[in-house]
Parts: sequence; C-alpha cells; structure tokens
Amino acid sequence: MSNYPVAAIMAGATAACLAATLLASWIGRTKFPLPSADTRIGCIDGLRGYLALSVLIHHFVVWMQATSLGGAWAVPSVNLFAQLGAGGVALFFMVTGLVFYPRILAGFRATAWPAVYTMRVFRIVPLVAVSVAIITLLIAARTGRGLDAQFPAAAAQWITTWGEPPLLGFADSGRINAYVLWSLRYEWLFYLAVLPACALAMDLVRGRLPSWTVPVALLAIGLLGREAGLPTALLRFLPLFAIGMLAYEVRSREAIARHLRTRPAAAVAVLALALGMVTARTPYGSALPLFALFFVCVACGNALFGVLRTRGALVLGECSFGIYLLHGVVLSVAFVDAGAERLAPEIVPALLPLAAVAVTMVTPLTFLIVERPALRLGALLARRMSAGAAARLRLDAAPSA
Repeated sequence: MSNYPVAAIMAGATAACLAATLLASWIGRTKFPLPSADTRIGCIDGLRGYLALSVLIHHFVVWMQATSLGGAWAVPSVNLFAQLGAGGVALFFMVTGLVFYPRILAGFRATAWPAVYTMRVFRIVPLVAVSVAIITLLIAARTGRGLDAQFPAAAAQWITTWGEPPLLGFADSGRINAYVLWSLRYEWLFYLAVLPACALAMDLVRGRLPSWTVPVALLAIGLLGREAGLPTALLRFLPLFAIGMLAYEVRSREAIARHLRTRPAAAVAVLALALGMVTARTPYGSALPLFALFFVCVACGNALFGVLRTRGALVLGECSFGIYLLHGVVLSVAFVDAGAERLAPEIVPALLPLAAVAVTMVTPLTFLIVERPALRLGALLARRMSAGAAARLRLDAAPSA
C-alpha cells in the first residue's frame, strides 16, 4: 500500500511526542516519583518512554491502514512505519539484556533465583492483569456479553502472556491491545531460560576467558542459528539480548564510553538509527549494527543532545510499561468507539497527539496505583527470600558441634 499520508503522519507523530513530553514534564513537577540518578544505567530510563511512544505510533498507522485506508491489519509497507514497532521492541529487548547483565556477571551460584523471579512476577503480572480486566470490560460494554465458562482459561493465557484467545467470545480480542503481549512472552523466555543459562556460562568461563565472551557467544548462536534456518523464533531475538549485554561491557570501559557520550557520537547515533529505520523492514538483519550502535551510545550515557535527561523523558520512562500495555486500548476506543475510522485519511493523523496525551494522562495513575505498590511488595518478598537463603547458607557452612 502506497497511499499513506506520510507527511501528515510524520507531523502527527512529532506533535504526539512533543505533547506527551510536555505533559510528562508537568507531571514530573508534582510528587511523581523518579528513580535516583545513581540507580540509572546510562540514559536508558529516558529512552524507554520514547520506545513505547514509537510502538503507539506504529499501531496508530496500522489502525489507519485497516480502517480509513481500506487495508489489512498488518505491518505497514513503509519501512519507517514498520520499524517504529519492530525497532522499538528490538531496543526494548536490548534494554532487557543490559539491565539483567549484572545478574549474569554475578553468576548462577551467586544469584538468588527465587527472588529474581518473584520480582519479575510482581513487575509484569499485576499491570497485565489490570489491562486484561479493562479489555474485558470494554468488550462487555460493546457486546453486552457476560463472563462465560471459557473466560478463566482465556484470561489465564492473557495474564501469563501465553496467548490472546477471544475474551467473552469476542473475535480478535487481541486487537484491542494491539497484540502487544507477544513480546512479553519472549521476555519470560529470556528470564526463564537465557538468563540462567548465561549466568551458568559465566561461572564456567570465569578466570579462563573474558566476561564478554558469554554475550558474544549468545550473539553468535542467534545469528548462526537463524542463518541455518533453525525453527526457533527465540533465535531472532537472542542477538538483541546479547547486544544489550555487550553494551554493559562497553559502558564499563570508560576509555571507550567517554567518546560515545559526546555530541558528535550523538549525531552519529541518531543518524545510524534513522538509516536503520528507513533502509530496512526489520531490525534483525542489515539494520542490526545500526540499532546496536545507537543503543550502545545511549547505554554509555549519551543523552542525545540532552533530550533523554529531561524530566519529561524520565517520567515517560517510568510509565513506559503502562504506555506499552495500554496504548492499544486507547487506540481501539479512538477508532472503534469514537469514530476515527470514519474520518478522511488526511485528518486522522491529527488524532495522534490526542492519543499520546490520553495515554500519558492514564499511565502515571496506573504506575502509582498498580505498578509501584506491586514493585514494593515484590521487593519486600524478594528481600525476605534472599535473607532466608543467606541464613540457610550460613547454617550449612557452620561447623557441626
């Protein structure tokens, strides 16, 4: 399809990012909690919110394509619009590799795995469950249907991110959240399989090989396995997790990292990302080094001319999980219930800033009401688990009487 109103979409996308940033900056002037500077890794916190907004813009274009442009619900044919989704998620996977690499460096035996997984459950599941409840209520309001015998099993698949079957018998229920749970399924595969395997590998190479050999090996497994045509979807994403880990290795080498924090490096990083997004359909092939260069610069602390250190960027970063999970609901309401699908294609992009503002208004509330309390409870339980495990180790190590 080539009849996208590209200029109007780009103008709407730019206005959406600006409006969301200004609103988030205002929210940040209230008592909205932000992470302390000493807990941040590079400028990743400032990046995450814009990645979530990028996915929002991508799905807005998909909605346009499936309604006012008369196309299908599918990846847009314009590379840039396709990469706003795929590229945004790819960078999110790099963030995961970066953030969890210290666990890998610590090694398998030194990591309290029950505590790690408790924290992950309380980080992800509560807001996913809330999003499923919101989607269920929206379906009920649209159809007048009530809970049925299949609902518990279907809702369980959604909450565990295993799948998005129809809720209340409503076909294409997943379109309401733009089918975003698929990426969380691969996040769980990373936590349950890749993370402990890499931590075990780090124990095996410690003292024998440099630590960076573990993410390099993971990168090679992903790239070579994909080239060999192995039928495992996870192989597509292994290089992304590996790049995040390697970014941590680079940022720990100040002699290199300080050059990647400069303004010339910012210009190169932005240019690399732009080239990757306009010259390739996905971030997994030829564009991968370009996305990697961009991410490594940000991980090393490059704020991209100060943008990623603004109050607005940090607030959006704290709300990024909510933006990612709930933006589809806002778009579904806009196109189905508010009638955006009946507008002329040239007019529809003007709704993008409104959608971004709506999501930016809602997600700080979900962060404060759902995410933050769940994170605190998960951290409390994890600390107790870790303390209990440490006490048992001391008892086991104590000499018998």
